Formats: sequence, structure tokens, C-alpha cells
Amino acid sequence: MISVAGATLLAATAVAAALPKGIPLHLDHGFWYTKFSVGHQDFNLTVDTGSFAVLISQGLYKPTPVSNSTNQGEFLQFNGASADGTAPASEVFTFVHDDVKFDGIGVQGFLVGNITNGDPLPADGIIGFSPPATDITDPDDPTFLAGQSLVQAICDEEKISPCEFGLALKTDGTGTLSFGPLDKSKVKGKLTTLPTFSHDAWQVNNSSEADSPILVLNGKSFGDIVATFDNGTPNIIGPLETVRAALQAAGYDLQEVTSDDITTVLGTYDCSRPPARFGFSFPPSTEVHYVDANANVLNRTADGKVCTANVLGTSTLDVPQWQIGQTWFQGRWVQHNLDKSTIAFADLRSVR
Repeated sequence: MISVAGATLLAATAVAAALPKGIPLHLDHGFWYTKFSVGHQDFNLTVDTGSFAVLISQGLYKPTPVSNSTNQGEFLQFNGASADGTAPASEVFTFVHDDVKFDGIGVQGFLVGNITNGDPLPADGIIGFSPPATDITDPDDPTFLAGQSLVQAICDEEKISPCEFGLALKTDGTGTLSFGPLDKSKVKGKLTTLPTFSHDAWQVNNSSEADSPILVLNGKSFGDIVATFDNGTPNIIGPLETVRAALQAAGYDLQEVTSDDITTVLGTYDCSRPPARFGFSFPPSTEVHYVDANANVLNRTADGKVCTANVLGTSTLDVPQWQIGQTWFQGRWVQHNLDKSTIAFADLRSVR
């Protein structure tokens, strides 16, 4: 899920721990989850490279003897917060300092967002893995301070240099999150490496339109895009008009809905027919990296006859912005490097 408003995280001291080889993830209705502890509580949180906050859903967080409330409060709005990727979510929360831990890694006194009012989120909340927020201070709100992300805090404590983590998401609903360098034994074929911005999102940083990513449908180019990689979004999301044209070109039936001034367009097709192949190329390479066919069906009717495309359009995105969601991640290892500001990917050696 891409956060479309600012938020903050600030890490205090960290507890040394051995790096885990791979933190298990599981897929459920379009989101990837892992177990994460805050204080004495265990939560099932969405792993989200489109945001950097640790947010606990309203009413679930319980203070502990080591936790401390702060005077910092924030507002975040997310795209793609429902299983079909269509619904936004707005959250109001206050920060608390508490100890956090998962699979042997712990950070003391981390700023955790305790949601006090907002829309439902998947499972118990979100654990963000985007780059740190932009280093700004809101002049109208002295409590608004940008700071470190959870990933950066772990790298600082564990002395991971360069600061890297990888997502290996299979097409059978299982995956792993791994800190440190890419495990080349787990991938096959050529590794594609792209420059990204250093803050806020894993967005490709192309220097000109000529080297910008390209949307491809069944081998045909649908134009240059600005690409943000976000495994926390169930679908691939693009601007309304562009997606409408692509879905029509694929021969899909269109379903368009407007709610709260936000319009979304979806494409449906007969499940017995092969789905259209959506993918992306990254110049100067002309290779097209398509969504794996085994990851291509996220939604279908109860009788199994009508499928919904994993590409949807929304009026919340302007041309040429795109979010490359988790269906594209499936079958790949995607490596994120905070120090070098790059994202790299290759096909998994075993996808199931």
C-alpha cells in the first residue's frame, strides 16, 4: 500500500540479535503477512514496501511497562487497502515508544503508530519497509518529525552494509523476507538492477523519458510510466484512462465504480480463456517482465467462471504514475538496497 501523506518513525537504541536467514511470509487475500511483536503482544501484520510506518489497528495495542506515549500524532492515507486493491484507507494515530521484535531481531523504544481512528486494515495492521520518509519538519506542526525506517534501524544495529533486504514471494502463497545480500543460489537468469529514490518509496529514478519503464500488454507497449514497486498493494494499479484503454485492448468487460469522489475501473473476463499478459520493460533492456501466469488470478466469482484482472485503474493516480503490486512480485526475488538506492530482481529458481 502506498502512503500518500507523510508519517514519521524514529528508532532509539536497538537490541543485538542474530540475523535470521529468512522470515516466513504467507499470502492471504492479496496481502503478505508475518508475525511481529510489539511489547508483549504478537500481531499478524502486512509486510508493505509501500509505506514505512509500523501501525497497529484500532483497539488492538495494549501499553506495557516499558512503553511511553508521545505527543506525536499523524494522519496517513493508503491506496489499495482492500483485497481487490480498490479501496483507500485513512488512518489517524498517535506514536508510542515500545519494544518491537520479530524472528530474533529486536529494537527498543521504537515509535509505533497506535491507530485511534480509521478505516479497517488487513489483519492487525502494517509493518512498513519503504525507504525512510523525507527529512522534513512540518512548520505548522512541531510534533511532525521525519526519521528512520524500521529497516534502517535494523541495518544500523546489525551493521548490515550496504543496508539490504530481499523478498522472495512464490506463487504458492509462501515467501520469505531476508536481510543482507541477495542469495544468488535462490535465483536464476539475469539480475535486473534499477536506481530508485532514497526516500519515501521504491520508485524508479529514471533520468529521462527515454529510459523510463514501459507498460506492456501482450507484447505491445502502452507507453512510458513512473513505476513504484509496492508489494503491499494486491494489484497493479495505474491511472484511470490508461488502464481503461489497456483493459479494452485486452477485450475485457469493464466495471467502473465511483465512491467518495474516487473512481476505479476493473476488467473481467471468462476464466476459461487465457488472461492477457501484463508486464513491464526497463530500458535500455527490451526484455519484458510479465506477471507470472500462476499469480494472475486474484479474484473470481464463486462459480469460478468470471475472473478479474490484476490490473486496475484509479482516479487517485495521475498519469504516468503506476504502483507495481504483489502479483508481479510473485515468482521473483526482489532485492531492496537503502544505501545504494536500488531495487533489483530476478526469477526465483523455485516458484512453488
